[in-house]
Amino acid sequence: MNGVKKLKSESTELPDCVISHIFSMLSLKNLVKTSALSKQWYREWGFRKDLNFDLQNLFDFNTIPDLPITLPLFQRFQCQFATRFDYFMQKYPGVIIRSIRVNFPLGADHSYAIDRLIRKGLLKGANRIELLFANETHFQINQFRFVFPFLFGSNSLTYLHLQNCCIEATMDFSGLKNLRTLVLHQVPVKQNVLQDLCLNCIHLENFTLNECTFISDLRITSSMLLHLNINCGRIITNRNIDIIAPKLLSIEYSSDCFYHLRIVNIKAHMLSKFSYRSINIFNIVDFSGLKNVTTIVFDGIRECLQCHVISHLFSKCLQLEDVTFKECNIKCDMKIIGAKLCRLRIIDCPYKNHCSYKIDIDALNLSSFEYMGHTFMRPIISLKAPKLSKVFWDVGPRMEDIYNFDTIARLHLLQDLTMNMGRPQISELRKDLVRLQHLTQLKLFIVGAYKPDMDYFWILDIAMASPHLKTLSLTIQNEHTEISHMVESQRQRREYVRFIHNGLKYVELHGCVCSIDVIELASHLLRSATLLKQITLSSCHNYYIGAGRWNMDSHGCCWFERNVIHEHLKDEVNEHCQLIILQSRVIYLY
Repeated sequence: MNGVKKLKSESTELPDCVISHIFSMLSLKNLVKTSALSKQWYREWGFRKDLNFDLQNLFDFNTIPDLPITLPLFQRFQCQFATRFDYFMQKYPGVIIRSIRVNFPLGADHSYAIDRLIRKGLLKGANRIELLFANETHFQINQFRFVFPFLFGSNSLTYLHLQNCCIEATMDFSGLKNLRTLVLHQVPVKQNVLQDLCLNCIHLENFTLNECTFISDLRITSSMLLHLNINCGRIITNRNIDIIAPKLLSIEYSSDCFYHLRIVNIKAHMLSKFSYRSINIFNIVDFSGLKNVTTIVFDGIRECLQCHVISHLFSKCLQLEDVTFKECNIKCDMKIIGAKLCRLRIIDCPYKNHCSYKIDIDALNLSSFEYMGHTFMRPIISLKAPKLSKVFWDVGPRMEDIYNFDTIARLHLLQDLTMNMGRPQISELRKDLVRLQHLTQLKLFIVGAYKPDMDYFWILDIAMASPHLKTLSLTIQNEHTEISHMVESQRQRREYVRFIHNGLKYVELHGCVCSIDVIELASHLLRSATLLKQITLSSCHNYYIGAGRWNMDSHGCCWFERNVIHEHLKDEVNEHCQLIILQSRVIYLY
């Protein structure tokens, strides 16, 4: 409040947008207090256009308190919350409201305040309303009934999110013609309500059903719908759903139960992306409705992939370009044949009975392949992909997992390789890596206990074997921090006189980078990579784990001292190259 007092004498000179920004940083409780500063500021707090009603804003709590544990106290707290935001809206002097958000377990008993809130918000042009009445208590709350006759007629509402509400069958949706996004969370859904909604919300583009109870079979018919997200959560249901949406581009479906909504009919000829997460898929999805899909993600399927997915997928979805299998069961040999398949990911897929099966991949246009297998067993992978240029490969923690990498090493045209490996595997893998002569980007993650007798000069061998290499990234994780990598910090640095590279431009070294071995590597790169523009050393672990996911650990080094690194490397940095040392998210440039 002191900062607001200092500004009151200058308020007439401040633009409305500046005042609005200042007020956006105040809680609603303190916002109202600004009207008492002076006559000049009596109505200035109306510049706040985004109204967020929650415990921190209305009660000015620094932390979110626990709700009362007895019903009378809880009901009193509910009434106090509703009374406060109702009073706020009655006194609110603003001409324009941009958004309204209520985040507190209210119900039907507080309709008087909720109705007035939304009515005033719509009259003042609100385009976003969120009513989040999630009940995280053990008390039974009668759901707020969303009926609102004042929605009749045109309004500016484009985004509506309802949680733990009930939509009345008599609801008139004609006032929602401008709605673009609708999210229903823990809302009972009936076909007659859904039908009226789709009929009247003629501009609806994004529709989400999250943990809703489906009281009947459903049919979603929309001429403008672009994105549909259905999350059944733990709701058990045997209902069916038909989807008829000629402009639909994507469907995301997920369920945590065995008995869940069945997608029996999809008529959406423009559908290009389909994401499915559930334990079963047999007789759940109509694959014939996915014939034009180009991108598919399957997550968590426990049924046999070959029998219930792949046998239908690549025979009916002939336009597939991008396929991801994540945490799906592999119970038998798999054969993947895709004429147009460009990107394939098989991530964290376990094997039944710890048996090692065979995966045959025949994809003449495959350009990107990611594999991260189960910890215990690895499949025998056969690749027929002459255009493959980008690979992510998690070798696994054991020596016997190495044999599969020979499949990748034979891909002599490979340009982009990201690989995770253990220290015991380096001696074998380095023999395969030097065969990849067309690499332009190489990212390695090495995990294991630090060994004082190990050096990283073998990375220089790989770089020399790949004259087109432009980017090199190395992340080192010391699994046993009791074995410090600083034990040899004072020893004499070794030389590797053979190394020279005329293409390498960017180098990143992450994790345990204070060891003399890594400093030796950095020194040789600085001296002998003639076109090097930037070298970065960071204490953070930064490595890829597949399917677009990264592990970024800010505590990656067991002993990190930037001055030590700088002292060792300062004389090696020339005017054309920049040395960057990143410590605890602070960047030091040299």
